[in-house]
Amino acid sequence: MKLFDLFFPPRCVLCHAGLTGSGLLCPACAQEVRERYRTDQGKPVEGASDSAAALLYLDKVRRVLIDCKYHDKPALGKWGGGLVAASLLRKLPDWQPDLITYAPTTLGHWWKRGFNLAHVLAKHAAARSGLPCVRTMRRSWFGKSQLRMKDAAARRQNANRTYAPIRGCDLIGKRVVLVDDVLATGSTAASCVDILRQMGASEVFFLCLAQTPTSAKK
Repeated sequence: MKLFDLFFPPRCVLCHAGLTGSGLLCPACAQEVRERYRTDQGKPVEGASDSAAALLYLDKVRRVLIDCKYHDKPALGKWGGGLVAASLLRKLPDWQPDLITYAPTTLGHWWKRGFNLAHVLAKHAAARSGLPCVRTMRRSWFGKSQLRMKDAAARRQNANRTYAPIRGCDLIGKRVVLVDDVLATGSTAASCVDILRQMGASEVFFLCLAQTPTSAKK
């Protein structure tokens, strides 16, 4: 046991019950999240051949992601990665992908959080599926954070100048799974899909940990 855990034992993010290990949720909350917020249908993403999500981005799921992303709780990666990997395994027979990639984050966000959640989720999915996880895109200097952008058109315009391909990355004829943490308006996902298509990918499939309901706006 780490010294920090001795004085500050891990607690469930939702109900604050004590945890026996270094997990994220107690068994009861984990079961509730899986059963109450699970979704079997991904929202359409412009340009993507198909999409899938593990959870709906509502209530307790939203609380978990916000708390962990902005309060340095790396256990989110293991918990969310397991859910994303399970969603991918269900889709493998239909998608038959060649590789997995992920939406890049800003250097500022990486420096602040110490990780890119999309990358962590992609690595877990890759480990479970046996597929390679490949960095295919980078963030350009021209885009801005979309966190406070409410207008969908503004988000899409910003996303289009935010992402750029990695030079020398060959995707010609490849079937690619694009992983991100949350799907809201779809502007980021659509822009990344467009770049992957421009890089030669024959098929692009989108996979995320959580998505907003079709009628919801973020």
